Amino acid sequence: MKLKTITKILGGALMLCVLTAVPVRAEAMNAENTNESDYTDVRVWADMAAANVQTCANIRTAPSVEAERTGILSSGCAAEVLGEENGWTRVRSGAVEGYIRSDLLSFSGEAYELYRAKYDMGGELQTATPIAEHLGQAQQTAAAGVSGSELDLLAAIIQCEAGGESHEGKVAVGAVVLNRVRSSSFPNTITGVVYQSGQFSPVSSGILSSVLASGARSDCYEAARDAVNGQNPVGDALYFNSGYGRGIQIGNQHFY
Repeated sequence: MKLKTITKILGGALMLCVLTAVPVRAEAMNAENTNESDYTDVRVWADMAAANVQTCANIRTAPSVEAERTGILSSGCAAEVLGEENGWTRVRSGAVEGYIRSDLLSFSGEAYELYRAKYDMGGELQTATPIAEHLGQAQQTAAAGVSGSELDLLAAIIQCEAGGESHEGKVAVGAVVLNRVRSSSFPNTITGVVYQSGQFSPVSSGILSSVLASGARSDCYEAARDAVNGQNPVGDALYFNSGYGRGIQIGNQHFY
């Protein structure tokens, strides 16, 4: 009788240990799953991507290069993949959500390797920068009267046409675009001027679209802002040519 009693007591104690151990294990697993360092495990990157660009990729409000930018994903930075639509990937990165052209991203294991090559896997996860923060208050003020997408476009066409020129040469191209906006002989918006048929070869070649997708360089944005603010080294010039021509020469280009 004593033996049976002892057995029952031991069996009950063993069952109690099992029952109390299960929630503790579940809690430990949940804590592990929500740990901020989970991204150091390559398996977590199954639904993640990283910007596979030299500088940065634009995150846009819609799957189109003409859509407004909502953020910037710098080279190697990480994003959660939410879906895919017509060659664009919908992502969430930090406080930013939107669309990036899919060919500007690496996915899954490749994204993990790209991120690991650029950033400290043990540090804070590097994510997108909201567009307002990226542009900064100074740029927003400088671009007063010009929409964000038009400033993007002006910086991009400057990079396409004068990316290898001096700052003055870059501003000069921006000034030509703005001179056309003010001229009755051309469309009255930056978008209209740049996309006017037969005027800028990077439009038809697809180079402009590529620059818009990845984001123009900071020096080209600086030149665009200066042109918008009134800097104009070429007077009322409406045209420019590379390597030859008449008028004002700045670097390898002539403005007339």
